[in-house]
Amino acid sequence: MPAMITAYLLTSAKLLYELPSSGRLVQSLLFRSLSAESRDLSRELHELSSSLGLGAPYSVTRLTTAKEFVRGRYASVPKGGEVRATFKLLRDEFIDPLVEGILKADLEVNGVPLEVAEVKIGRKSYEDLLLRSPVARGVTFKLITNTILDDEFPPPLPHVLERPFEAWNSNAPEDLRLPDTLMRHLYLAEPLDPTWLREAVVELWFGDERVVREGWLGNLSYSMRGLDAYVGRMAAALMRFAEFSGLGRRTTMGFGVVAVRFHSRRGRRSKRGSS
Repeated sequence: MPAMITAYLLTSAKLLYELPSSGRLVQSLLFRSLSAESRDLSRELHELSSSLGLGAPYSVTRLTTAKEFVRGRYASVPKGGEVRATFKLLRDEFIDPLVEGILKADLEVNGVPLEVAEVKIGRKSYEDLLLRSPVARGVTFKLITNTILDDEFPPPLPHVLERPFEAWNSNAPEDLRLPDTLMRHLYLAEPLDPTWLREAVVELWFGDERVVREGWLGNLSYSMRGLDAYVGRMAAALMRFAEFSGLGRRTTMGFGVVAVRFHSRRGRRSKRGSS
């Protein structure tokens, strides 16, 4: 069952961090929290993520805070200020242990200890995603953090949904897995103009090695009028699931965070597909 777990954390001293690369901080918080409850589960999650690649059973957001604490690429959060970390898990067995671990772990960011103020959980079952997704005429993906997609632009819809598709079929119950033929049908979806995207670059440090990741931010829209109702419903479920799995690569480090809006029959956009 996909779940979004958001931890609201209070700083014990002034905290300075860089926003674009802060997904790695949230990734660290996830594994530290899960280890506090079960080292075996933490090791299992890490091993699954390494072996499954695009099918990894989790993603994370950046570390976020109030706008008044943000200046350009950096956030400066005063003592007692709040930061938020959201962990998105795609398998049931990790959800409750992670929540318990968040509450008991000694969490810190950049050497600043954090106090847990609140933890909120939102869940959607794979079955509900399939049964309650609309047959939409179109979709807009709002790329919230750098999204690493193929070089082809605009990318065909199956290329955009590669990560959600692999993650769904790697983590959903076997009887709810999606057919490979779905992705072939999605080539019938057409990109819509105007598409509002801009290139974005994030620098990550792995020890002493500096790695630059190039991606996209903005809106990416598609018409799905060429899809029949059966394919359209499965596609919509996969798109809603993208809010849990993320899009593109490096979603376990905060890349590819997305919000999805479906287009109504009148050409307007519906409310977000998931809560």
